[in-house]
Amino acid sequence: MSILKYCFIALSMILMVVFVSFDKGMAKQKLDQPSLLPSNALQSVATVNQYIPNYIAVDTEKRIFVQFFNYNRDSGPSLATINADNSVTPYPGGQWNDWNKTSNLDPSNAFVGLSGMTLTPDGYLWIIDNGIDKFGNKPNKKGIKIIKIDTKTNKVVDTYPIPSSVILPKSVFNALAVHDHHAYFADKGAPALIIMDLNNNQARRVLSNSSSLYSRQPIIVNHNLIRPSSDQNSFFNVNQIAITPDGKRLYYQAVSGPLYRIDTMYLNDPTYSESELNEAMILWLETPSSGGITCDNEGNLYFTDISTNSIYRFTQGRILNKIVTDPRLQWPAHPFVLQDKTLYTPVNQFIHHSALDHNNHSTIKWPLTIYKIDLPPLK
Repeated sequence: MSILKYCFIALSMILMVVFVSFDKGMAKQKLDQPSLLPSNALQSVATVNQYIPNYIAVDTEKRIFVQFFNYNRDSGPSLATINADNSVTPYPGGQWNDWNKTSNLDPSNAFVGLSGMTLTPDGYLWIIDNGIDKFGNKPNKKGIKIIKIDTKTNKVVDTYPIPSSVILPKSVFNALAVHDHHAYFADKGAPALIIMDLNNNQARRVLSNSSSLYSRQPIIVNHNLIRPSSDQNSFFNVNQIAITPDGKRLYYQAVSGPLYRIDTMYLNDPTYSESELNEAMILWLETPSSGGITCDNEGNLYFTDISTNSIYRFTQGRILNKIVTDPRLQWPAHPFVLQDKTLYTPVNQFIHHSALDHNNHSTIKWPLTIYKIDLPPLK
């Protein structure tokens, strides 16, 4: 290990010992704190029938982009915009939403199994496709890719095939963060983080099989322990990623929590060894079972709490705020925060999905709702 690397990692460890463990304990005590806002601050902005919203993004024109969960769906769009009358328009058009096993479409130029989305400040919508059309099926390797869409022109401007060197037999890619020319995503099937250089399409697996990537703790939903109908361990492994606006810190966690942080200076440098990366990784916050995380333009972190139907904020100053609690938040999924400090989150009621029912029976109550909330000032 070089002297410079040693100094960086040693500094991270010192900071973790000095204040992370203390603040982590303080934050854990505050999880049941009063909400900053009443439940009526939660406003419905759209409803969806038939399709299960999972990821969401909202542009400066307040267009709502929704990525739908395709657990066992045979038809319908994978990505759409929501109209004022709550109808959905497949996005970005063309044949991108038309792929299925009976079609003649090239899976490298169509949506097969979308599993993550992020909208960067320059107006590009980034999508990750794991190539799996239904849960439990093997991936179509030609469909495993990252897609870049220009929301100003509503056109796909580039696709980035994910190199076979990082695809393992059990790989299930999901969650996505992009900064500059680096894409970061997770493999929940063969747990690892993937760093991909978009300039040359080279990718690396890091933190392979780290305990931080597994859903090791009980998963609580609406105050109840859930027991999947079959072995769904990989489904609940690392599936949430967020990056600070300066691109310096990456946060990630499994559904069960807790939240981890690692500085991207370690991830972007291929000379760091696995042991060095494990030393650089920090347990950042003991989060509850969560449906998704995101960062705002100031680097504050937000996460949805599926255990108590809540939304939390964890500030840059390591202050934990409960924003709102409401029984309507039945499994709030991946949130999105606009620069005007408006938070959007889809509610997908996944607790009522057939995947978690021993009789493979869905009890979802349609329609599903997308909510927004005007965030309170920092405390």
